[in-house]
Amino acid sequence: MKRAFLVSFIIASFLGIWILNTNPIEDSGLKQTLVHDGIERKYIVYKPENLPLNAPLVVVAHGYTSNAENIMSYSGMNKIADKEKFLVVYPQGTEDLRGNNFFNVGYSFHATSKVDDVGFIKTIVGKLVNEYALDPEKVFATGMSNGGDLSYFLACHASDVFKAVAPIAGTMMLSTIENCAPKKAIPIFEVHGTADDITLFAGDMADKDGWGPYLDNESVIKFWVEQNNLELYEAFEFVDVNTNDNSTITFHKYWSNESKNEVWFYVIDNGEHDWPLLKSPFTFWESPLGWWYFSSSNMDIDTGTEVWNFFKQYSN
Repeated sequence: MKRAFLVSFIIASFLGIWILNTNPIEDSGLKQTLVHDGIERKYIVYKPENLPLNAPLVVVAHGYTSNAENIMSYSGMNKIADKEKFLVVYPQGTEDLRGNNFFNVGYSFHATSKVDDVGFIKTIVGKLVNEYALDPEKVFATGMSNGGDLSYFLACHASDVFKAVAPIAGTMMLSTIENCAPKKAIPIFEVHGTADDITLFAGDMADKDGWGPYLDNESVIKFWVEQNNLELYEAFEFVDVNTNDNSTITFHKYWSNESKNEVWFYVIDNGEHDWPLLKSPFTFWESPLGWWYFSSSNMDIDTGTEVWNFFKQYSN
Protein backbone atom coordinates (compact mmCIF):
# COMPACT_ATOMS: atom_id res chain seq x y z
CA MET A 1 0.00 0.00 0.00
CA LYS A 2 1.23 3.47 -0.83
CA ARG A 3 0.21 4.96 2.52
CA ALA A 4 0.29 2.78 5.59
CA PHE A 5 -1.24 4.09 8.81
CA LEU A 6 2.05 5.35 10.22
CA VAL A 7 2.74 7.45 7.15
CA SER A 8 -0.77 8.90 7.26
CA PHE A 9 -0.33 9.71 10.94
CA ILE A 10 2.95 11.54 10.31
CA ILE A 11 1.45 13.49 7.41
CA ALA A 12 -1.61 14.47 9.40
CA SER A 13 0.61 15.68 12.24
CA PHE A 14 2.84 17.77 9.96
CA LEU A 15 -0.17 19.19 8.13
CA GLY A 16 -1.68 20.28 11.43
CA ILE A 17 1.56 21.98 12.48
CA TRP A 18 1.92 23.71 9.11
CA ILE A 19 -1.62 25.01 9.17
CA LEU A 20 -1.34 26.36 12.70
CA ASN A 21 1.91 28.12 11.88
CA THR A 22 1.03 29.66 8.53
CA ASN A 23 -2.74 30.12 8.42
CA PRO A 24 -4.06 31.76 11.62
CA ILE A 25 -7.47 30.38 12.37
CA GLU A 26 -8.88 33.83 13.17
CA ASP A 27 -8.71 34.60 9.45
CA SER A 28 -11.01 31.71 8.57
CA GLY A 29 -13.33 30.96 11.46
CA LEU A 30 -14.30 31.74 15.02
CA LYS A 31 -12.89 29.49 17.73
CA GLN A 32 -15.48 28.68 20.38
CA THR A 33 -15.78 26.43 23.42
CA LEU A 34 -18.55 24.91 25.49
CA VAL A 35 -18.65 22.55 28.44
CA HIS A 36 -20.36 19.23 27.78
CA ASP A 37 -20.47 16.44 30.36
CA GLY A 38 -17.93 18.35 32.40
CA ILE A 39 -15.41 18.51 29.54
CA GLU A 40 -14.41 21.74 27.80
CA ARG A 41 -15.02 21.09 24.12
CA LYS A 42 -13.78 23.17 21.19
CA TYR A 43 -15.16 23.92 17.76
CA ILE A 44 -14.72 26.41 14.92
CA VAL A 45 -17.59 28.27 13.29
CA TYR A 46 -17.40 29.75 9.80
CA LYS A 47 -20.08 32.29 8.88
CA PRO A 48 -20.22 33.59 5.30
CA GLU A 49 -21.01 37.23 4.67
CA ASN A 50 -24.70 38.03 4.32
CA LEU A 51 -25.84 34.72 5.76
CA PRO A 52 -29.65 34.73 5.38
CA LEU A 53 -32.19 33.71 8.01
CA ASN A 54 -33.07 30.01 8.06
CA ALA A 55 -29.79 29.04 6.41
CA PRO A 56 -28.56 25.43 6.51
CA LEU A 57 -25.85 24.15 8.86
CA VAL A 58 -23.12 21.69 7.86
CA VAL A 59 -21.06 19.87 10.50
CA VAL A 60 -17.61 18.81 9.19
CA ALA A 61 -15.66 16.34 11.37
CA HIS A 62 -11.94 15.56 11.20
CA GLY A 63 -10.22 12.19 11.18
CA TYR A 64 -8.39 10.28 13.91
CA THR A 65 -5.18 12.09 15.02
CA SER A 66 -6.26 15.19 13.08
CA ASN A 67 -8.03 18.39 14.13
CA ALA A 68 -10.68 20.94 13.18
CA GLU A 69 -8.17 23.34 11.61
CA ASN A 70 -6.81 20.63 9.37
CA ILE A 71 -10.09 19.55 7.78
CA MET A 72 -11.17 23.17 7.45
CA SER A 73 -8.01 23.90 5.45
CA TYR A 74 -8.38 21.10 2.89
CA SER A 75 -12.11 20.38 2.65
CA GLY A 76 -12.92 23.62 0.84
CA MET A 77 -16.23 23.88 2.69
CA ASN A 78 -15.73 27.54 3.63
CA LYS A 79 -15.54 28.59 -0.03
CA ILE A 80 -18.62 26.53 -0.84
CA ALA A 81 -20.41 28.13 2.12
CA ASP A 82 -19.51 31.58 0.78
CA LYS A 83 -21.19 30.73 -2.49
CA GLU A 84 -24.16 28.73 -1.24
CA LYS A 85 -24.76 30.61 2.04
CA PHE A 86 -24.74 28.05 4.81
CA LEU A 87 -23.02 28.01 8.20
CA VAL A 88 -20.16 25.53 8.77
CA VAL A 89 -18.98 24.15 12.09
CA TYR A 90 -15.84 22.08 12.64
CA PRO A 91 -16.00 20.20 15.97
CA GLN A 92 -12.78 19.20 17.71
CA GLY A 93 -12.41 15.67 19.07
CA THR A 94 -11.01 14.93 22.50
CA GLU A 95 -7.63 13.35 23.23
CA ASP A 96 -7.57 9.60 23.85
CA LEU A 97 -5.17 7.61 26.03
CA ARG A 98 -2.75 7.40 23.10
CA GLY A 99 -2.61 11.19 22.90
CA ASN A 100 -4.58 11.35 19.64
CA ASN A 101 -7.67 13.40 18.82
CA PHE A 102 -10.73 11.23 18.23
CA PHE A 103 -14.50 11.00 18.03
CA ASN A 104 -15.97 8.15 20.05
CA VAL A 105 -17.59 5.78 17.53
CA GLY A 106 -16.77 2.41 19.08
CA TYR A 107 -13.17 1.57 18.23
CA SER A 108 -11.97 -1.33 20.36
CA PHE A 109 -9.20 0.72 22.00
CA HIS A 110 -11.81 3.31 23.05
CA ALA A 111 -13.98 0.71 24.78
CA THR A 112 -13.55 2.38 28.19
CA SER A 113 -14.17 5.90 26.88
CA LYS A 114 -17.26 7.68 28.19
CA VAL A 115 -16.97 10.64 25.81
CA ASP A 116 -20.42 11.45 24.42
CA ASP A 117 -19.71 12.94 21.02
CA VAL A 118 -23.31 12.56 19.83
CA GLY A 119 -24.45 14.70 22.74
CA PHE A 120 -21.64 17.18 22.08
CA ILE A 121 -22.55 17.55 18.40
CA LYS A 122 -26.26 17.88 19.18
CA THR A 123 -25.47 20.58 21.74
CA ILE A 124 -23.40 22.50 19.17
CA VAL A 125 -26.23 22.24 16.63
CA GLY A 126 -28.84 23.52 19.08
CA LYS A 127 -26.61 26.41 20.11
CA LEU A 128 -25.81 27.49 16.56
CA VAL A 129 -29.38 27.14 15.31
CA ASN A 130 -30.43 29.61 18.01
CA GLU A 131 -27.47 31.99 17.69
CA TYR A 132 -27.62 32.32 13.90
CA ALA A 133 -31.37 31.78 13.33
CA LEU A 134 -30.70 28.68 11.21
CA ASP A 135 -33.30 26.26 9.89
CA PRO A 136 -33.35 23.21 12.24
CA GLU A 137 -34.70 21.14 9.34
CA LYS A 138 -31.56 21.81 7.28
CA VAL A 139 -28.77 20.33 9.39
CA PHE A 140 -26.21 18.03 7.77
CA ALA A 141 -23.00 16.20 8.71
CA THR A 142 -19.94 15.06 6.83
CA GLY A 143 -16.44 14.04 7.82
CA MET A 144 -13.26 12.24 6.85
CA SER A 145 -12.25 8.81 8.18
CA ASN A 146 -13.07 8.87 11.92
CA GLY A 147 -15.22 11.89 11.08
CA GLY A 148 -16.93 9.78 8.42
CA ASP A 149 -17.54 7.06 11.00
CA LEU A 150 -19.04 9.79 13.21
CA SER A 151 -21.36 10.79 10.36
CA TYR A 152 -22.74 7.25 10.21
CA PHE A 153 -22.97 7.22 14.02
CA LEU A 154 -25.04 10.41 13.92
CA ALA A 155 -27.32 8.89 11.28
CA CYS A 156 -28.00 6.05 13.71
CA HIS A 157 -28.33 8.05 16.92
CA ALA A 158 -29.27 11.61 15.90
CA SER A 159 -31.56 11.23 12.90
CA ASP A 160 -33.98 13.56 14.68
CA VAL A 161 -31.40 16.34 14.24
CA PHE A 162 -29.71 15.58 10.91
CA LYS A 163 -31.40 15.65 7.51
CA ALA A 164 -28.63 13.76 5.66
CA VAL A 165 -25.02 12.70 6.23
CA ALA A 166 -22.00 12.22 3.96
CA PRO A 167 -19.22 9.98 5.32
CA ILE A 168 -15.93 10.18 3.40
CA ALA A 169 -13.69 7.11 3.79
CA GLY A 170 -15.91 6.13 6.70
CA THR A 171 -17.53 2.93 7.89
CA MET A 172 -19.75 1.45 10.59
CA MET A 173 -18.30 -0.65 13.38
CA LEU A 174 -20.13 -3.94 13.92
CA SER A 175 -21.41 -2.66 17.26
CA THR A 176 -22.72 0.47 15.56
CA ILE A 177 -24.71 -1.35 12.92
CA GLU A 178 -26.06 -3.84 15.48
CA ASN A 179 -27.37 -0.98 17.62
CA CYS A 180 -28.41 1.36 14.82
CA ALA A 181 -32.06 2.33 15.23
CA PRO A 182 -32.65 5.70 13.54
CA LYS A 183 -35.86 7.48 14.45
CA LYS A 184 -36.37 8.19 10.76
CA ALA A 185 -34.73 7.11 7.50
CA ILE A 186 -31.86 9.36 6.49
CA PRO A 187 -30.16 9.92 3.10
CA ILE A 188 -26.55 8.73 2.86
CA PHE A 189 -23.61 9.80 0.67
CA GLU A 190 -20.33 7.87 0.83
CA VAL A 191 -17.01 8.21 -1.01
CA HIS A 192 -14.58 5.33 -0.59
CA GLY A 193 -11.48 4.01 -2.31
CA THR A 194 -11.07 0.32 -3.08
CA ALA A 195 -7.36 0.52 -2.12
CA ASP A 196 -8.01 2.28 1.19
CA ASP A 197 -5.49 0.71 3.58
CA ILE A 198 -6.85 2.31 6.76
CA THR A 199 -10.63 1.93 6.50
CA LEU A 200 -10.63 -1.18 4.37
CA PHE A 201 -13.17 -1.27 1.55
CA ALA A 202 -13.73 -4.97 2.24
CA GLY A 203 -14.11 -4.37 5.97
CA ASP A 204 -12.23 -6.07 8.78
CA MET A 205 -14.58 -8.40 10.62
CA ALA A 206 -11.61 -10.38 11.96
CA ASP A 207 -10.20 -7.16 13.49
CA LYS A 208 -6.74 -7.72 12.00
CA ASP A 209 -5.94 -3.98 12.19
CA GLY A 210 -7.09 -3.45 15.78
CA TRP A 211 -9.84 -0.89 15.29
CA GLY A 212 -12.51 -3.44 16.15
CA PRO A 213 -14.64 -5.46 13.72
CA TYR A 214 -16.37 -3.47 10.99
CA LEU A 215 -18.34 -4.33 7.87
CA ASP A 216 -17.44 -4.02 4.21
CA ASN A 217 -18.64 -0.91 2.40
CA GLU A 218 -21.16 -2.69 0.22
CA SER A 219 -22.87 -4.16 3.30
CA VAL A 220 -22.98 -0.74 4.95
CA ILE A 221 -24.55 0.81 1.85
CA LYS A 222 -27.03 -2.07 1.62
CA PHE A 223 -28.04 -1.42 5.22
CA TRP A 224 -28.95 2.19 4.42
CA VAL A 225 -30.63 1.30 1.14
CA GLU A 226 -32.89 -1.02 3.12
CA GLN A 227 -33.45 1.55 5.86
CA ASN A 228 -34.66 3.99 3.21
CA ASN A 229 -36.72 1.37 1.30
CA LEU A 230 -35.00 2.19 -1.99
CA GLU A 231 -35.86 -0.16 -4.84
CA LEU A 232 -34.35 1.64 -7.85
CA TYR A 233 -30.68 1.62 -8.83
CA GLU A 234 -28.30 2.81 -11.52
CA ALA A 235 -24.54 3.12 -11.92
CA PHE A 236 -22.24 4.98 -14.26
CA GLU A 237 -18.60 6.01 -14.46
CA PHE A 238 -17.50 9.59 -13.94
CA VAL A 239 -15.30 11.22 -16.55
CA ASP A 240 -11.66 10.47 -15.78
CA VAL A 241 -10.67 14.11 -15.43
CA ASN A 242 -7.12 13.41 -14.31
CA THR A 243 -5.69 10.38 -16.08
CA ASN A 244 -2.48 10.61 -14.03
CA ASP A 245 -4.05 9.82 -10.65
CA ASN A 246 -4.35 6.07 -11.42
CA SER A 247 -7.96 5.96 -10.25
CA THR A 248 -11.49 6.29 -11.62
CA ILE A 249 -14.91 6.79 -10.01
CA THR A 250 -18.10 4.79 -10.39
CA PHE A 251 -21.28 6.44 -9.09
CA HIS A 252 -23.88 4.09 -7.57
CA LYS A 253 -27.26 5.72 -7.00
CA TYR A 254 -30.18 4.22 -5.09
CA TRP A 255 -33.58 5.89 -4.99
CA SER A 256 -37.34 5.38 -4.90
CA ASN A 257 -40.35 7.01 -6.46
CA GLU A 258 -42.00 6.93 -3.03
CA SER A 259 -39.67 9.40 -1.26
CA LYS A 260 -36.98 12.02 -1.77
CA ASN A 261 -34.40 10.03 0.18
CA GLU A 262 -31.49 8.65 -1.80
CA VAL A 263 -28.21 6.84 -1.18
CA TRP A 264 -25.19 7.87 -3.26
CA PHE A 265 -22.05 5.72 -3.25
CA TYR A 266 -18.92 6.95 -5.04
CA VAL A 267 -16.52 4.01 -5.45
CA ILE A 268 -12.98 5.14 -6.31
CA ASP A 269 -11.34 2.26 -8.12
CA ASN A 270 -7.74 2.09 -6.83
CA GLY A 271 -8.46 5.07 -4.58
CA GLU A 272 -6.86 5.27 -1.17
CA HIS A 273 -7.68 6.87 2.19
CA ASP A 274 -8.36 10.31 0.75
CA TRP A 275 -10.68 13.31 0.52
CA PRO A 276 -10.58 13.61 -3.32
CA LEU A 277 -9.89 17.08 -4.74
CA LEU A 278 -9.43 18.40 -8.25
CA LYS A 279 -6.06 19.77 -7.19
CA SER A 280 -3.93 19.84 -4.06
CA PRO A 281 -4.86 22.68 -1.69
CA PHE A 282 -1.13 23.18 -1.04
CA THR A 283 1.78 24.07 -3.29
CA PHE A 284 5.01 22.12 -2.93
CA TRP A 285 6.76 25.18 -1.50
CA GLU A 286 4.03 25.84 1.08
CA SER A 287 3.86 22.27 2.39
CA PRO A 288 5.73 19.44 0.65
CA LEU A 289 3.90 16.80 2.71
CA GLY A 290 0.52 18.39 2.13
CA TRP A 291 1.20 18.75 -1.57
CA TRP A 292 2.32 15.12 -1.86
CA TYR A 293 -0.59 13.74 0.14
CA PHE A 294 -3.31 15.38 -1.96
CA SER A 295 -1.49 15.21 -5.29
CA SER A 296 -1.29 11.43 -4.96
CA SER A 297 -5.04 11.06 -4.29
CA ASN A 298 -7.94 10.89 -6.72
CA MET A 299 -8.32 14.19 -8.60
CA ASP A 300 -11.51 13.67 -10.60
CA ILE A 301 -13.96 15.38 -8.22
CA ASP A 302 -14.09 18.08 -5.59
CA THR A 303 -15.51 16.19 -2.63
CA GLY A 304 -16.86 19.24 -0.81
CA THR A 305 -18.84 20.28 -3.89
CA GLU A 306 -20.20 16.77 -4.38
CA VAL A 307 -21.23 16.62 -0.72
CA TRP A 308 -23.05 19.94 -0.91
CA ASN A 309 -24.79 18.96 -4.16
CA PHE A 310 -26.17 15.97 -2.24
CA PHE A 311 -27.18 18.01 0.80
CA LYS A 312 -28.70 20.74 -1.36
CA GLN A 313 -31.45 18.35 -2.48
CA TYR A 314 -32.68 18.31 1.12
CA SER A 315 -32.22 21.99 1.95
CA ASN A 316 -35.00 23.38 -0.26
